[in-house]
Formats: sequence, C-alpha cells, structure tokens
Amino acid sequence: MIPMQRDVIKRLESVQKLPTLPAVIENLRIALQDPEVDVEDIAVIIEDDPAIMARIVKVVNSALYLGVSETTSLRTAIVRLGFGAVSNIAMSAAVFSTFAPSLKAGFNRAEFWRHCICTGIASEIVYQNSGSFPGLRITLDALHLYGLLHDIGKIIFEQYFHEGFMAALELSGRDEVPLAEAELRVMGVDHAQVGAWLARKWNLSGEVIEVIRWHHNPGNAGSEHRDLVRLCYLADMVVNAAQLGDGGNVSPAYAETICGEFDFGHDSLVRIIGLIETRAAQSPLFMAFAA
Repeated sequence: MIPMQRDVIKRLESVQKLPTLPAVIENLRIALQDPEVDVEDIAVIIEDDPAIMARIVKVVNSALYLGVSETTSLRTAIVRLGFGAVSNIAMSAAVFSTFAPSLKAGFNRAEFWRHCICTGIASEIVYQNSGSFPGLRITLDALHLYGLLHDIGKIIFEQYFHEGFMAALELSGRDEVPLAEAELRVMGVDHAQVGAWLARKWNLSGEVIEVIRWHHNPGNAGSEHRDLVRLCYLADMVVNAAQLGDGGNVSPAYAETICGEFDFGHDSLVRIIGLIETRAAQSPLFMAFAA
C-alpha cells in the first residue's frame, strides 16, 4: 500500500461523522433473510421512517403502475411492488437523504446523481436489449440500485477529500485521462476502492460491492459476479457516451469501446441511448430521488 493510500484509508477510518444508513435499512436486510417474513413485518419496519414510507407509496402510484388504482396504504404498496423492489427503493431513498447537498464548489452534485440514476436505467435497458449477458439473472429494480451506487466513492472524495478530488478532476480534464486514473495519481486510491470500502461498512451485499469495486475493470470481478459487473460497466459507458448527467469523467472513445467490446453497432447504440433518454425523462421512479 503506497503512503497516500495508507493516509486516505487512515483518514476514512477516523472520520467521526461518516454517513451511516438509517436503521430501517439494516432492519429490512435482516428481516428479508427470514423466509417466513410477511407484509406486516416489512410494513412495521418501514413505518419507522416516514420519508422512506412516503417514497414507496409515491412510487407505487407513479406512471410505472398506470392501470392500477391509486393507494395510500403502505401495505398495499408493498404487495404490489414486492419485497425486493421495496428494499431497493428504501435503500435509494436512504442514500439520497444520507448525503445532503454539498455547498462546496467544483462538483455538480445534481448532475452527478443524474449520471448515477441514468446508469441504473441504462443497466435495465441494456440488459433487455443486449445478447451479451445470456446467463445473467437479475431483477430490474436491483439494476437500478446498482447503477445508483456504482460511483458512491466520488461523494466520499468530494465531502472528505475535497482538495485532492478537485485536483484529480483538474488533472483528468487537462491530461484527458480517466478520472479513476487521475485519482490514483493524486491520492493513491480511486473512487471504486473507496466506494467498495463504504459499501462494506454499510454491510451491503457482495453483488453491490463487486459492482462498485470493479465497474471500471470488470475482468477483475469474481467469476460469479463478472457478467453483472460487465453489464454495469457497459451501462456506465453508454451514459457517459450520451453525456447524461456528469460523473466527472472526461470522454474517451466510449462509443468505440462499446461497439468494440459488445454486440452493439453504431445504430444499436443510438437506439439504446434514445430509449434511456426517454425512460429517464418519463420515469418518476428514480428521477424523483434527485429532486
């Protein structure tokens, strides 16, 4: 471990006010491991956090569920959405509320979240429209969550290592190198490493940790998660190529890499980007979280 990397990790470990997820998230995680858990059990847990409860009811009444009568009942919402979707929506709401808007200059937090949200949307659309992942079995709401969290390390950098992160952003733009490479040069660690560290602190699943850690280098992911990480890697590149939001990345030849590594021709890529833009504009499910 190089000295700067040791310093960053030491400082992370010593941060007294490092964001923690609401207790409801951990309680949900534990409850959902019980095969006997029922709707009432989940509802009682969620009712401890009115903001998450309101978000779940809002989602079930959104355009995604047109044709289904409107409800104000949390229990009805849980039944309609399913436990997996409810858990992922709760996690998403918790992440947004955990990281308050930054007052520091130099990094557009709103555009960053837009990038992450669109990566979740892109993961779903690519999964449904690409033949590159025939053996992958994953729920669509989980893909949204993985996209939302893939760059979470950048928020840690921005909040707790602001000067170094700004230097990395400047270096990335000036030398036209990927931001992760610039972070390594400046701080000795990149946002994928720091994000995975936070995910472990939060006791998130192995799938989430692998996506966060290796979304720039999917070949290094464990074999059981490699297709999932490759999917999120591709979705991230598609969103960067389309410049949907801003994750602080310079734009290398994303389109050429996508068409070279996957079963995408130029026309297919244009069509996929159009689908993502349409879904992002219309979906209250995740775009509302950034409001």
